[in-house]
Amino acid sequence: MSIFKDAMHVWWAKPTIRTDENEELERKTTWLELFYDLSFVGILAQLSHLLYQAPSWENAGIFAFLFVPAWWIWNSSTYYNERYERNDIRHRVFTFLGMIPMAGIAYAIHSGLEKGANIFAISYIVSRILIIYLWFSAASSPTEKKLSRQFFIGFSISVILWSISLFVSGSFKYMLWGAAMVIDLVTPIFTLKTQLLLPKISVHHIPERFGLLTILTIGETVIGAINGFSANKEINIWVGVACALGLVVSFLIWWLYHDHVLYRLFKKNIWAILGWSYLHLPLAMGITAVGAGILALVTGSYHDEIVDSIRWLICGSLAFTIFIISLFAFVSENEGHQEKVIEFHKKHTTYLFGFKVVSIVLILLVGFFGKGLNAATLLALLVFILFIPAINGVYIWLNSHLIQQKISNTNENI
Repeated sequence: MSIFKDAMHVWWAKPTIRTDENEELERKTTWLELFYDLSFVGILAQLSHLLYQAPSWENAGIFAFLFVPAWWIWNSSTYYNERYERNDIRHRVFTFLGMIPMAGIAYAIHSGLEKGANIFAISYIVSRILIIYLWFSAASSPTEKKLSRQFFIGFSISVILWSISLFVSGSFKYMLWGAAMVIDLVTPIFTLKTQLLLPKISVHHIPERFGLLTILTIGETVIGAINGFSANKEINIWVGVACALGLVVSFLIWWLYHDHVLYRLFKKNIWAILGWSYLHLPLAMGITAVGAGILALVTGSYHDEIVDSIRWLICGSLAFTIFIISLFAFVSENEGHQEKVIEFHKKHTTYLFGFKVVSIVLILLVGFFGKGLNAATLLALLVFILFIPAINGVYIWLNSHLIQQKISNTNENI
């Protein structure tokens, strides 16, 4: 019996708060976190398919409305893991339990709001109750307990509104969902003073987690190009060109995010970290929508002309994605991160932002005046435009390296 108790103490122990950043330890994403992310991939696929099936302003609104709670579940799990993750049976079990409501949300999106609304709500409620319990069960110090109480108050109000929505129908149901989501999103703001008293957020783990999430959304653009190619009954040179250009769009989105976001450390204050994290919500939306647009373009690439709704789906979502990437500059340090040395001086930051604005304007102009273009031509124009901020970033990167090398050579000569 004592052996069993000892085993339980080791493998089912109360988690303790992590202090990696305070101890200057580099922390990496775990295999369990990567496994958990697979449940979000299923949701991304269903949301992308929703836009692909019928690209319209109404469906875009539904897409965004359903995206927020799905992303919030992932975000909540990520920040709980940032504070309390440990490699034991308890954490593994609760991580797996957290994946079950994610599967329910994916099923509800696939079924449509008319049939799956209550399944969506129940899945979200289960997820929130689980995260509330995890925060409460982990808290040990007075500060941790205060933080868990603050989360409990805000998240519980949200759960109550979601629960009420199960018994109503029509627009009032979705008004309750919206109000509940606003409460969920603003609750962490009221905990910022408390969180300042806790160990620092890891400058390695959190960027890596959000970077991997963004890679998953970019994966939808890659899948869109490949699925679009395979869906064509008639394969010709234009279908192949459209597929290849769709993959180039995916690559350039990755390039811009990688160089302009991940290689710039977020500012080391809690407000900047919160803003940096929250910007990944619209970014994930935009990239997933681009994936739906690429799928629609490549699938219909044998047509002579792209319909307005598809043209605006790809142009609008791509312009929106570049806009969100440009906003990260306001919550990022003016210094390089990890192994790449880039000095983001104010002039460089201004250039990077300006070139992105030019790209956004050009993409929107393609949306307005691109009527009559086929898929390959439209994608070729978008690729050309995306190269503008990408090349600008490469120039700053190379120039920074040359300056550093010149300084190093001068010091050696002295």
